[in-house]
Amino acid sequence: MKIYNNKSFAKGIFVLALGTLLLITDFINHAFEIKGAVLIFALYFMGGGLIIRSLSRKFTKEDRLDQMDERNQLIELKSKSKAFKLTQTISFIFMLGMLVMGKVSGDEGFIAMGVGLAFAFSISMFTEIFSFMYYESKN
Repeated sequence: MKIYNNKSFAKGIFVLALGTLLLITDFINHAFEIKGAVLIFALYFMGGGLIIRSLSRKFTKEDRLDQMDERNQLIELKSKSKAFKLTQTISFIFMLGMLVMGKVSGDEGFIAMGVGLAFAFSISMFTEIFSFMYYESKN
């Protein structure tokens, strides 16, 4: 058996390992529930599918063609951009909410969470600025 797509194979092994880890922890904790069983089944199903696709030459060619398709690349770029903007907006709203709740209640825990979210928000803003400057200089 030859592995044609190493990334897909590694992802499949990782997903199978997550499913096995969840199964082991459920047995150790004696907390076997339906939702855990469904998640284990889904992880095994997805991991097995990824491994099967990585071992097939035909499926590997299809996956590589899908990755190279310009329409799929555009959709991926748009979705990542929108997700980044939504994450920035949500973290800013949570930051303001935590800071206001900390000021109103006097609880330092809320203020600490607000400062942590402000730090994450500022990192995302600086990352956006620096990546814009990088790609602006390349064009």
